[in-house]
Amino acid sequence: MGDRGQAGRASGWRTGLRREVCVLLLFKAAALALLWWLFFSPPHRTPVDASVTSRRLALQPPAGAGQNPITSAARTGDRR
Repeated sequence: MGDRGQAGRASGWRTGLRREVCVLLLFKAAALALLWWLFFSPPHRTPVDASVTSRRLALQPPAGAGQNPITSAARTGDRR
């Protein structure tokens, strides 16, 4: 009879632990879904195209930029 009482208590704490872990996992999944919705969902994405990317990476010279003074001085023989 003593063994049965301990087995009942053992399964009781396991049931409580299982419930607690399930609740925490559900809370974690809800928190991750909320973070995704707030920061990574499609309405929060910016459109990316080639011209914006090249401007951002400075692959094209800015509009109205003249010649580079270093290369133009080297061509004319002028030293600064």
